[in-house]
Amino acid sequence: MAQGMHDWIVFHRVRFATPINGTGAPLPGPAGATCWRFYPASPLGPDGMRTNVSAEWGGFGLYPSREAAEEVFAAPERHLPFLAEAEEAYHLLLVPYAHRGQVNWRGSVLDGETLAVAPEDPKGPLVVFTSAGYDNPGPEDVPRIKTFLREVDNVVSYYGTLPGNLRRAVYSGPGVDGHDGMTVSLWRSDAAMLAAAYKDGHHRDQMEYQRDPGHFDRSSFTRARVLSSLGSWDGADPVAELAS
Repeated sequence: MAQGMHDWIVFHRVRFATPINGTGAPLPGPAGATCWRFYPASPLGPDGMRTNVSAEWGGFGLYPSREAAEEVFAAPERHLPFLAEAEEAYHLLLVPYAHRGQVNWRGSVLDGETLAVAPEDPKGPLVVFTSAGYDNPGPEDVPRIKTFLREVDNVVSYYGTLPGNLRRAVYSGPGVDGHDGMTVSLWRSDAAMLAAAYKDGHHRDQMEYQRDPGHFDRSSFTRARVLSSLGSWDGADPVAELAS
């Protein structure tokens, strides 16, 4: 990517009328996306692993220019045929301004190079993506994977108790297309996000567990600012709520 340019993100969260099984069956993304990661918010099954089945799906496309991203954001139904089956959809136009760590979102594991970020923080509502993954996991890795998945769900549930957290979800990719999934969280302010990350007590212990590299082989985080929002998530637009 040319000097001074950066990636643009269009995030989508969709709720379908009935659950969709994503096992080996990813939903297609926009033709103009240089990267498309879109997965079910699936629960843990009786075996402690993700079921890959959910009525809620979410994720994002990456784009090399604002024009390409805005084309999808402004008319998502033209680029995502599955929206015809959606009962609710929410879309965010995002500018990434910080990205660190290793993640397999572009077909291979890249270290700090998956997203080109803006040279300056544009300010605005904060969205945080995190990821974790495993290198050729075998049967011996299953116990730590199960524990990590459970703790990630605990952390996201904790977010839901915080007034500073507006929305949150876990979207799991390995069983869908073999790539890393993500957590996504939308915050009322940077201070609210930092307070959640460093609060003492059991929930901080859970978050420290999530960051402990012994429980996964790679991880990443990405911070992005919201430029525009469209649609609703759980019946309302949380970004519009911030402005009211």
